[in-house]
Amino acid sequence: MNGLATALAASAVALVAAGAPAPSYQAALPASALPLRLTGILYDQGQPARSACLIRCVAQPGRQGIFSVGDRACDVAEIREVRQDAVVIENLEAKTLELLAFPRVTPRAAAPPRAPAPVPDSAPPPEPLQVAVPTEAVQAAIANLPELLSSAFAVPRYRDVEGGQRVIDGFEVTQVKPSGAAERLGLRNGDVILDVNGQILDGMPTVMRLFGQLQATPQVTITVLRDGRRMNVVFNTK
Repeated sequence: MNGLATALAASAVALVAAGAPAPSYQAALPASALPLRLTGILYDQGQPARSACLIRCVAQPGRQGIFSVGDRACDVAEIREVRQDAVVIENLEAKTLELLAFPRVTPRAAAPPRAPAPVPDSAPPPEPLQVAVPTEAVQAAIANLPELLSSAFAVPRYRDVEGGQRVIDGFEVTQVKPSGAAERLGLRNGDVILDVNGQILDGMPTVMRLFGQLQATPQVTITVLRDGRRMNVVFNTK
């Protein structure tokens, strides 16, 4: 897993022109209908011009990549601005600016609340379920980066807080391909990745910071919320 993080971080830095100021398009933009799927954003809060995005070419199966401002994506769009939750693109055919956002996630119907079972005051809280992923599966996923990137999508899960603000409260995994790399790593549709090695995933700046920290880590533990229960998925990379 840390190999994937290292590859993404290195690619993002290499693709972005350092120090180039990024324009900001404040006007409301129409949602793009181009055959593009936004699958991830590497956002540098300190230097937004160094941000990059991951885009999948829907009309060209198997084609995807990491793009920064000025790059052409899938021969149909040019990246104009990378935001924290969306990307401003220019439709090369229509010559118009459009907004490429993450796919909408249909909220699951809330289950009726159930009365919690009485727990004695002295009883400790239940421990998260531990799931260990074989090292061979992790190494195989890292070795085939395109397959891993296309095997599932992860979109920010937002939570409303006081003052009308919305904060990112983990990343929800969707569209997991059966027998794909993400499923072999233990992920399922509806899983919410809450933290990595104890560090809460509250936004892309945190994800980018973790990239560098995990480079030399032989074991990565992610906390996943599945059907209301926390699970620790352990990846041994060496």
